Amino acid sequence: MIVVKLIGGLGNQLFQYAAGLALANYHKNELYLDISHLNQDSKGAYTKRKFELDKFKINTKIADKAILDNFNFNGNKLITKLKKLTPGLFKKMIFNEHQFNFHANFFKLPATTYLNGYWQSEKYFNSFKDKLIASISLIEPLSEHAKAFDARITSTKSVSVHIRRGDFVSLKSANHFHGYLEIDHYKQAIEIIKSKVENPSFFIFSDDIEWCKTNFDFISPKEFVEGKLLGISTHEELILMSHCKHNIIANSSFSWWAAWLNQYQDKVVVAPKNWFADKTINTNDLIPSNWIKI
Repeated sequence: MIVVKLIGGLGNQLFQYAAGLALANYHKNELYLDISHLNQDSKGAYTKRKFELDKFKINTKIADKAILDNFNFNGNKLITKLKKLTPGLFKKMIFNEHQFNFHANFFKLPATTYLNGYWQSEKYFNSFKDKLIASISLIEPLSEHAKAFDARITSTKSVSVHIRRGDFVSLKSANHFHGYLEIDHYKQAIEIIKSKVENPSFFIFSDDIEWCKTNFDFISPKEFVEGKLLGISTHEELILMSHCKHNIIANSSFSWWAAWLNQYQDKVVVAPKNWFADKTINTNDLIPSNWIKI
């Protein structure tokens, strides 16, 4: 069995699910999701999250205590180091992600592995992209307001613009680690889109729409997708962004997935080259090569 630990919000959970599914498919065995850490008290150190994958057509199981007890989470440090260096020698292991870029030995991990990390690279799961995209579709049909936006999105040269604020601005630890994109970044991204797309229509998605209304008057034509006001769920917003023909994403795994799920053949995706406030973190495997980085 493959067990993957879920941490973070919807975008992070999708990365973890996708990497876990890739390894499970490789070994032709089952994937289990460990959601126990989502229930823990963060004590204000980070934003508490909930299980977010239940709205999608994901066919997998939740790991119970009996399954988790198969793994020794307090193992010998020497054994842990040996497993990291030579994972193929072991029949069962806990694998802790120790670097941000793609792990070359990932598919050498044993058929019984517990994955602990973020796994933010399409290199883990690009080999079965169509199957993965099919599973990341909503169980329920879009709500009425979401359907109305979807009709306008699919009938125009639509461009999603995602502005991630929330705890990236308000929570000190998140702000220090992630940072957030300045308005000048979006101005540059808009110009790139306009140079490549004739008569684009912009759809603004954000966890702080009121702030965007005040600060994004330079974008035209545009619509603000007021999800909370209209009862459009976060999952629906992800799907709506993925239905846009082009995407301007934030340093956010949420909008990364929207752009990756976008199946428009000639899509233009503009992404930030600096994903974290710490520019020394190696993110070379995070942004697909056909996306534009600024």
